[in-house]
Amino acid sequence: MNSKTRIALAVAATNKVNQGGQPAMRQFTRALPAVVLCLLAHSSLAQETVAVCANPEGYALYHHSMLVPKDKSGFRKDAVSGGLITLHRLPNGEYDILLVDARKKKPISDRNNGAEIELARRGSNDATFLAMFGGRAIEVYTVYENAGGINRFDILQSKGGDRMPVHKSSVMTGNCSELRLELLK
Repeated sequence: MNSKTRIALAVAATNKVNQGGQPAMRQFTRALPAVVLCLLAHSSLAQETVAVCANPEGYALYHHSMLVPKDKSGFRKDAVSGGLITLHRLPNGEYDILLVDARKKKPISDRNNGAEIELARRGSNDATFLAMFGGRAIEVYTVYENAGGINRFDILQSKGGDRMPVHKSSVMTGNCSELRLELLK
């Protein structure tokens, strides 16, 4: 249901309440929840997609630890097969990064997982975002249009600390189907 449909339903509900001949304040208090829900739904739809990128692949360095034996540590190919990364500019001017991987099939919000996300820098053809997960991980996302006009992205990750069972550092890259740097301020 889109925001226009929600608003139309709220107006219809308000009109129905008004036809009952009830005092104005009672009419208002009955219609208020529908109006508030419509406004909340509309504001959540106002996020803007800055970039849509997919299938990052590269290399990771897995640290030798209690959970990673010596023969499994070191450099390994790394990828998010079927992965989709979407960068959103929220109505309040902040940002969120959503990840969908092939296993979970539903978006995972970095912001909802406790990340602080900052626009670290912006150029005419690129932008870099920093996602900090307190005490667990730091991720650096760079989205850019290369000299050949192809939209790309890079991810640098450092995962560790006492709250991360597997420690690793990685770099991955992939293509973006959408890149709208003009949305960044």
